[in-house]
Amino acid sequence: MSIESPLEKKPAQILCVDDEPNILKSLRRLFRGTEYTVHLAESGAKGLEILEQQTIDLIISDMRMPHMDGAEFLTQAAIKWPDTVRILLTGFADIESTIAAVNQGKIYSYCSKPWDDKELKSLVAKAIEEKRLREERVQLFEIIHNQNAQLKDLNANLEDKVEQRTTQLRTSLKKLDNAHVVLKKQYTDSIKTFAKIIEMRPGIRSGHSTYIANNSKLVAIKLGLSDEEIKNILYGGLLLQIGKMGLADDLLFQPYFSTELQDRENYLKHALEGESLLKDMSQLKPASVLIRHQFEHFDGSGFPDCLQEQRIPIGARILSVVRDYIAYIEGSMTGKVMSVDDVQNRLLNKTGSLYDPVVVDTFLQVLNETIDDNARPVVEMSWTKLEPGMEVVDIHYDDRLYLKECILEKKHILDIVALREKVGDKLVIKVRLGTGEKYI
Repeated sequence: MSIESPLEKKPAQILCVDDEPNILKSLRRLFRGTEYTVHLAESGAKGLEILEQQTIDLIISDMRMPHMDGAEFLTQAAIKWPDTVRILLTGFADIESTIAAVNQGKIYSYCSKPWDDKELKSLVAKAIEEKRLREERVQLFEIIHNQNAQLKDLNANLEDKVEQRTTQLRTSLKKLDNAHVVLKKQYTDSIKTFAKIIEMRPGIRSGHSTYIANNSKLVAIKLGLSDEEIKNILYGGLLLQIGKMGLADDLLFQPYFSTELQDRENYLKHALEGESLLKDMSQLKPASVLIRHQFEHFDGSGFPDCLQEQRIPIGARILSVVRDYIAYIEGSMTGKVMSVDDVQNRLLNKTGSLYDPVVVDTFLQVLNETIDDNARPVVEMSWTKLEPGMEVVDIHYDDRLYLKECILEKKHILDIVALREKVGDKLVIKVRLGTGEKYI
């Protein structure tokens, strides 16, 4: 049996759902002449009817619709047709609803309205390609299963035949390895996108999750941890703040050491909420354990289980050091910014009590190797969190530099918002923490 024959190519079936006929007409025109078959529905209910009658590959749904909004529609679609790719059309004002759709409807991605035609077509093409890749992966698994069954029936003396089947099996495994690498990267990219959505919540520090995840990964590599441990630490860092979504505004905006004891205890509980949100997802369960124990102290005085020294997961010990480093520098711990030297000295003074001495030493080595003269941290900032007085390192899109090394003024921010309307999510904004007014 040959394994080289690909899946039969057939037109992808796309369902567009929106209560505005003009929007549906625009979507039909956008995908006219492509390899897609487009179905239109003016409500979530009609969309469900079409799903009952047609095999749909991808759904594009508006967020705001009467009777049944996009989040509810995509949730029902995810339950009955889990293999269908789901894309949400939404505006910035709908961020809370968008988060609900991500959680409940398990959407693949979202696109801001009004959309950029080229961006939306590219998003759809990538989603269809990934769906086809998953289908091919399933087919390859079936091929391998059948080949293994045939190999068991071969006579031991038929060496040539065995060699032929072994070669085919190796080819299949190589394809599976390649597909696995692609899917793994896509999964990580999806988590990074979700981390950015979390940081759009007012009060949650923008850029912190990526900084914590990347630097914790470097510490884990330097400590010689396994690939699986490194992956879980990366995921834990990206989703470290997910439990903050349910905190009151005053807990998010107030510096940690300025809060009353009861409020401080309520704040720490976001670690338990983060674990609860992720623990039922098999690929994120190990990361959820690290999130739960992020406030444990090396001497056993921490929260929630008072674990001590090596009983604290190594990933949680790493995340706590990097998390506190950036929090002290930008002022969310004490209410005022601190210098890099002061924060590093604080970490060293708290080794053995709050922090693992080996982790602190390794993190400081990473800082010395990755930044010049212990420069203040540079984070990727959401355009929604920009404020006058922030120090921009650079702003770019499509490898084109827009702004570099300046202090933001109100006019700059207005120009950046206008640019973002044109280039969408391609806009990357990097700022340096630890100067000017406290910001989040």
